[in-house]
Amino acid sequence: MCHYIALVVRGGAAATIDQVLRRHGRQARPFTNATLGGSLLLGEAAFLTTVGHCDCGTVLAPNLVDREGQRSEQAAKLVKRGWSKGKIERWLNDRMKADERAEERRHANTPDSLGLWSRIVSNLLSTPEVQQAGLFVHFYSGDLQQETIEPLRKTVPASDFETSLQGIVEDQLLMAE
Repeated sequence: MCHYIALVVRGGAAATIDQVLRRHGRQARPFTNATLGGSLLLGEAAFLTTVGHCDCGTVLAPNLVDREGQRSEQAAKLVKRGWSKGKIERWLNDRMKADERAEERRHANTPDSLGLWSRIVSNLLSTPEVQQAGLFVHFYSGDLQQETIEPLRKTVPASDFETSLQGIVEDQLLMAE
């Protein structure tokens, strides 16, 4: 369906975290997903950072260029779930429109860069009570709260975060401390 970026933070008040993200043109809405939540450490919380409909086209997921192949694979999964042909066609049409919007955002210089995400995490780490902060990107094929996710956790020093962010892969929880 769509990419979404989740921010994971250990420590700090939700309102303070949201204020930091809003200064960067994003937001922090508390986010619950049972399987992602099960991989978080004590004191960590997840937040969706999406301002619009989704985060498709983000610089954090550049390796997904075979959009047509992705849509075909997803359509096959939806058939197995029992979706009707008409419903799948509507989903494919919506997915194509979302991909087009993502491409337009990419060309419109929408604030989405490795530097932006690095600054956000750096600002959060300089916030009192925040011990760690990081990012998680996943392509959701269904309900965000119900989807099964298997995050791969990687923790790096804050000084290495932007460099590590260049190599982030989907379903990797990249944390900085």
